[in-house]
Amino acid sequence: MNIILLQNMSIILITAVIVLLIFNKLKLPTMIGLFITGIVLGHAINDTTLISSLSELGVIFLLFIIGLEFSEEKFSSIKRYALIGGILQVVITTFLISILGMFLGLNLNSAIFLSFLVAFSSTAIVMKVMQQKHITHSQQGRVTLGILIFQDIAVIIVILLTPILGGQQLEMAALPTVLLKVVGLGAIIFVGAKWFIPLALRDAAKTKNRDLFLLLTLFICMGTTFATSLIGIGPELGAFIAGLLISNTDYSHQTLGYIQPFQDVFLSLFFISIGLMVNLHLFLANIGIIIALTAAILLINFTATLITGMALKLPSKVSISIAILLSQIGEFSFVLAREGMAYGLMTKEFFSIFLGVSILTMSSTPFLEKLTPKIVKAFSKISYFKVDEDLKTLPEEIEEAQEIQDHVILVGMGLNGKQMAKACSQFHIPYRIVDMNPVIVENNQALGIPIIYGKASNESVLKELNITSALCIVISASTLEETLKTIDAAKRLNPDIHIIVRTRYLKYIDEVIDAGADEVIPKEFETSIMMFTRIMDYYNKDIDEITDAVNDLRSDNYDAFRNVTSEDISSYLNYKYTDLEIDSLRVSENTHLDDLPFKENNLKVTGVVRGEDTFIEVGSDFKFLEDDLILFIGHRENINKFFENI
Repeated sequence: MNIILLQNMSIILITAVIVLLIFNKLKLPTMIGLFITGIVLGHAINDTTLISSLSELGVIFLLFIIGLEFSEEKFSSIKRYALIGGILQVVITTFLISILGMFLGLNLNSAIFLSFLVAFSSTAIVMKVMQQKHITHSQQGRVTLGILIFQDIAVIIVILLTPILGGQQLEMAALPTVLLKVVGLGAIIFVGAKWFIPLALRDAAKTKNRDLFLLLTLFICMGTTFATSLIGIGPELGAFIAGLLISNTDYSHQTLGYIQPFQDVFLSLFFISIGLMVNLHLFLANIGIIIALTAAILLINFTATLITGMALKLPSKVSISIAILLSQIGEFSFVLAREGMAYGLMTKEFFSIFLGVSILTMSSTPFLEKLTPKIVKAFSKISYFKVDEDLKTLPEEIEEAQEIQDHVILVGMGLNGKQMAKACSQFHIPYRIVDMNPVIVENNQALGIPIIYGKASNESVLKELNITSALCIVISASTLEETLKTIDAAKRLNPDIHIIVRTRYLKYIDEVIDAGADEVIPKEFETSIMMFTRIMDYYNKDIDEITDAVNDLRSDNYDAFRNVTSEDISSYLNYKYTDLEIDSLRVSENTHLDDLPFKENNLKVTGVVRGEDTFIEVGSDFKFLEDDLILFIGHRENINKFFENI
């Protein structure tokens, strides 16, 4: 391996770590730290070719994720703001910046190109600020998201228009060939999105092999990007198309969770590479111009977005908040700027100045957002923008598009999950379910049950379940490791959420409690009734209602809902076994005692629970029926071997 490459990457990474540690202590935005890392290293690293190539993967993954998150359902709920608001914001900004560009001495094409660079805000920065401030689902958050979606799509169009602005002529003779390629690609994409990709992802998901699923999604991303590049379409558009192919499948949320770490790493390198491109001497020599342009662009973007909010008849406070959030230049502008240099739309000197201006506008966003209340107060002194305490209400469609809240998240759609779902439905308690079995997900979705595919330990999946607004999460994960990961992710996203966990073994209770669970119920006690009563109690339901529901479930042969009290649990947990432990097995199909490896593992069957009956004499000819609960005793290592062999 090239020792110079290792040296450069080591220098970059350790410098980034040191800078980000300092920024974290000062509570400054990470992105500014990445820019500064690049600027600091600008003179220390001579060859940045490979770093730039790696950083481009960050842009590809970013567009892939934008495609993943672009769903018809999400777009339809905010389409008025995405279309009307997005068009108004981009057109007004383009017009005002074009005038500024011509005033600075640029020709018309270059001025229009500059306006495109400025018109697109930073999706990464804005979304991160909204998540930190918990305003993603607020009024201004939804309108802002709509405008950002339009901008992300508009970027693709501008990328295609850049060669024309640069003076490149369209070759009419080649037009039929290009159209044929586009139609062919469209047909392949349609077939892929309709049949091939959903089936491929479904088969990969059924294997429950994380590596297989991850490699398949990476292939879809890279393969689609490569295919579009063959017909002359840029990799950015290809990556966006790849995301769209997966966006309307049941696997988009899990895919997002797998791809997010790749995007974070490569996008960090992208921001560092931007800093590497800054000519520090030129930056300092033109610092006055850069600061003046930064102020002008922030003001123009703010004004354009404020006018857009007024045209949409939004409350003044909301319009001002959105205008501040969208006032910066976005990360896609760096990609467009490099394209513009290739077509002669920007000089190297102006490109360097533009980089400085972009970095300053992006860096200012978190600070300006903190000043929002003061800015709103200043505008309220103007009669037109007078803001009273109540504010005028938003249009009806935004108020109606409420996200689910105060709901229960059920992890796993096994027997317990089904019982919890039925109980929640009976008491009209909102709930959402997540499961890793694609067949179970498809079957339950067909029945109208609110279930999605994915791992509950995946933050993207939990966000899709709207965990930040949930009151309770019930975890019935198959492994301790997955349970602990889910608790950690849930607590990070919603520190106040109430966590109930079902665990297989008593010995894991302390570990699960220490991880952050509020209540832990051992599987040995057939935990559904306890989980159910805990949820009902959490929602302050009447005890008579709970009793009626339990009796109803018993009549439907939901025999796991037992009359087990918390006192029974406490007495059992306080009883100390010496070298033997009790465990249980739920029978999935009719079988005999000799068909199960109890004797081979030195285990003793002590009883069988069937509905309301209990059998304590279990001979070799005893026939187990489906849903019987077998109770047995033995040493823990033998019990573990038993479960491995069945």
